[in-house]
This record gives sequence, structure tokens and C-alpha cells, in this order.
Amino acid sequence: MSPSHMVVSTVDDLRPARMISVDGVESDFDHFLTCPVKTYGEDESMCTYVQSKNTLVLTDRFAHTVKMYDTVKGTSRAVTNENIQEPRGACPGPGHTVLVCSQNNHSIVHLPFDGTILGNYPVYIKYPYIICVSKDGIRLAVSNCAYDIWKLHLYKISPAMS
Repeated sequence: MSPSHMVVSTVDDLRPARMISVDGVESDFDHFLTCPVKTYGEDESMCTYVQSKNTLVLTDRFAHTVKMYDTVKGTSRAVTNENIQEPRGACPGPGHTVLVCSQNNHSIVHLPFDGTILGNYPVYIKYPYIICVSKDGIRLAVSNCAYDIWKLHLYKISPAMS
């Protein structure tokens, strides 16, 4: 989230994400009170924070939805699309966008904050689960959750994706 704070997903909590400082102090996002409350069980939701957009991104696995919360304005957007099937991990992408693992489509979905789909990129592993982009924005790492065939794939991000 920032050099001094992390954002983490919660389990069985009315607050689907929390902030934690490097000193271990927990705090809430102020504007969650204006959003519909949903409690997620284990492995049902993951989150990321896009600092450049002040946006918290939550995946809702079984609703096949990516939720984006503007933490300054208190607004939210829910994104559904046939390309988003059991969304799992998410991370900030190139050009102030979000990359989301679409587990059942075995792909990565590329979203701007208006909710349109910029791209759907197949990954050649079953059930992509966690995703991250290197600090320099050149490499993409994707791991999966297919039992007995765990994999980690590294990709070079094309300038066309940025």
C-alpha cells in the first residue's frame, strides 16, 4: 500500500480488508461504512491496493466479481464479465490498472478503474491464483493452486500492455 502500511484480506470479518502499519498497528478504511458489507470465508476473497488511484480492489471468488473501492471518495464499482471466472489474486498493473487471476478461465484479466476489460491473457498453468508485477514493471509472476502440479511462471510484460 505504501512504505509504511500494508493492506490485507480478512476472513470472517465484516471488514473485508484492513490496513496494518509496519509497527503492527491495525486500522480500517474510512469509507467501508458506505459500502455493502459482506463477510468472506477462507479463500473466498483477496485484495490489493493501487496507491496511485487510492483504490482498494477485492476479488469475490464465488460471485465472479472484482470490486473496486475508491478509499478517498467512498465510491465503489463491481465488475463482472464472462472473462472473470472465480477471480483470485490481484495486483496493480501497468498504467494505473489492475491485473486479476481468472482461475477458471486460466487467464489474467487486465482492468482499468472504469471496469472495462483491456485484455484477457491466457497463462499456461491450471488455476492461476497469485499474481504480482516487479517494481520496475517489466516482469509478471503468476503462481497456481492446482494440487500436485504447483507452478510459478514468469512473463515479460509487453510494451503494448502498458
